Amino acid sequence: MTATEALLSFYIVHSDTRQSYSELYLPLEKHFHNGLLTCQIDNQALDKPLITSYTLNIEYKPEVRLRHVQTIISNLNLLVIEDDRLTLHCQIDSNPPITKPITWLKNGVSISDSTSSLMLQNIKRSDDGEYTCLASNSIGHGQSSVYIRVQYPPIVQLNGGGLINENERLILICNVDSYPSIDYYQWHKNKQKLNTSSLTSSIVIEKVSKDDAGIYMCIVKNTLKYPNGSSIEMFNRTQTKVIVHYAPKVHTLHPIIAADLHTTNIKFQCEIDSYPESIIIWTFNNSVIFNSNKYSIIQNKSVSYLMIQEILSDIDYGLYSCNASNKLGYNSTTIQLRSKGIPESPTDFNITDINYSTISLEWKPGFDGGWPQSFWISLDSYIWKETNQTYFTFTNLQHLEYYNITVRAFNQLGQSSTTAFLRVRTTDVPIKKEDLPIIEHSSLHLSGKTINYRLNESSFTSIKVPLCIRIEIYNRTNVCQRIVTSSGVLKLTENDLNNIMNVSICLDQYENFCGEMLPVEIKRETSFDWIFILLSSIITVLFLILFGLGIFCLIINRKRLRNTSHSRVRISNKISSQDPVSTKSVTSNTNSPTKFFSNVTYPERQQMPSSYSKLNEIQKFDQLQVTTVNNHQLSSGSSDPILSNPNSSSLSGSDHLTITDMNPTDLSSIENDLNASQFQHIGYGFPHYTPKNQEDSIENGYSTSLKNYQLNKKTVYEVVV
Repeated sequence: MTATEALLSFYIVHSDTRQSYSELYLPLEKHFHNGLLTCQIDNQALDKPLITSYTLNIEYKPEVRLRHVQTIISNLNLLVIEDDRLTLHCQIDSNPPITKPITWLKNGVSISDSTSSLMLQNIKRSDDGEYTCLASNSIGHGQSSVYIRVQYPPIVQLNGGGLINENERLILICNVDSYPSIDYYQWHKNKQKLNTSSLTSSIVIEKVSKDDAGIYMCIVKNTLKYPNGSSIEMFNRTQTKVIVHYAPKVHTLHPIIAADLHTTNIKFQCEIDSYPESIIIWTFNNSVIFNSNKYSIIQNKSVSYLMIQEILSDIDYGLYSCNASNKLGYNSTTIQLRSKGIPESPTDFNITDINYSTISLEWKPGFDGGWPQSFWISLDSYIWKETNQTYFTFTNLQHLEYYNITVRAFNQLGQSSTTAFLRVRTTDVPIKKEDLPIIEHSSLHLSGKTINYRLNESSFTSIKVPLCIRIEIYNRTNVCQRIVTSSGVLKLTENDLNNIMNVSICLDQYENFCGEMLPVEIKRETSFDWIFILLSSIITVLFLILFGLGIFCLIINRKRLRNTSHSRVRISNKISSQDPVSTKSVTSNTNSPTKFFSNVTYPERQQMPSSYSKLNEIQKFDQLQVTTVNNHQLSSGSSDPILSNPNSSSLSGSDHLTITDMNPTDLSSIENDLNASQFQHIGYGFPHYTPKNQEDSIENGYSTSLKNYQLNKKTVYEVVV
């Protein structure tokens, strides 16, 4: 035995001279079962102690424990949810072993199952109860019990509702069956939540009215808990319809109708609200009206119309009554038919708002007399305002002042016989002028048509009354724009820009109560963006420079090509102007007139001054004799002799130019021949001219102009390749 176990026991030693013995008193408890009990004796005569042992065999009745999953059930209650499953295991510890099979009890009644496990499938509310596991042996019997609580969502039943008469008592009760109990109740009427307590399970209306009719719904909620500690909220609802029977309620939108004699199709209308539906009867001067040639009645569920075909005489004027009745009561309304006249006076004239500078009023219009009506409203009989509305507001009044206000109706026939009257006093201003915020800065921006302002922040936030900034405009009415922040921007009109002088802070709608006026700083911003202008200018200048460089390069290139062409021509011999021109006849080849210039490559034509006269051109041509000789033979087919000038010089490596006196040749015809070819005409330094008249152009193709005959000179230019 251990030391702890020894503390639970005691022993007594008996000794004498010859023998001794010891007695051990040990309580027999279950946990000593199979324990080893050892007794040891030792004295001087023994070499080693004497030891003897004994194994305890303690018999006890069965000890029973219930286990769910892996957990020993220690609580008396076990919560489960409806439609779940549950398995209980019965663990037994006994010595000797049990002699009878395990017995399961529910609420003290034996269950046929005798195994060590009890399984409940699809738990129902009927499974709720106390479950016991019972075991027996020769010593006795043991048992363990647990109470299974089946949780389930609420089941709701709403009692009450249906048909009920007006002014009767209405009781609606929401009956709920649930476990656990309900967390809260919630009531709705026509899908709108009612303001009721969460613990209210019933509604009681002592005197029900037609407004209480509708669909009532009861919504409940409870919370189900799982064995693992989690939970789920469950809701349920039910509804009922309340139908209220009530007597008819009859009214009309136009209790007075004005019409002249012989007016046709006069229509009266009355609206009926009742349940069940009412029977409608129209009367005139207490006489029932029926459908006839004069009257016609149109009726539906909630509206009834009476039509008068024509007002024939004054007898038709009077009171017409619309009468409705059902099983719960009777009601009626009257409509007056009269001739057109002046309007009636307004009624219910009262004040809707008042402060230190404004008074707001409203009234109900009277009958308009059959014509559209308007209203005159006056302030102390010196300010008159006309309006078509049934309300009006006076502004910019003085504080703590009394005002007499009247309102009168009028139409095209005249004004009402009486007026509605009120005497009103405005309130005191809530602050002093020195308490108004200070304008720290204001500037006028002409381009944006705005005024920027900034007020003292601390003084602005401390004032709880509406303020405005008054803008003083030269020779015009001052403008006061309301502000809601300590800084901001005010929009202006075009006409006000150049006439603004000063600004000041005022009470809103009380422009006579203002602070100190301050001048406005004017900022004249240009409407153009100078950066955009600068960039545009730079881009334009660069474009012009690039364009100029392109033109310059083009001119240089053309001049270089012209100089290259001119360098190929050299004049080999120059004849003195005093010597006569040597002329040699050359026979023209009529078979091949295109031989001229056939193998010549022509450079660009040189332009001559316009002042260069035709006569000077011919005289200078007479002084020149240039010969061009081809180093190789002319093409076959040309047998014309070529007269060469020994003093001629080469123009190029292969061609020579010869000028001789021959049959008269017209320069214009040569030019025409050149133009007919695909080669460009080149002057090679010879002036080119155009005939000034028709006579110059009618010479034959190989003669000089008529003017050359007049000068007794004839010059022929022939170019042969």
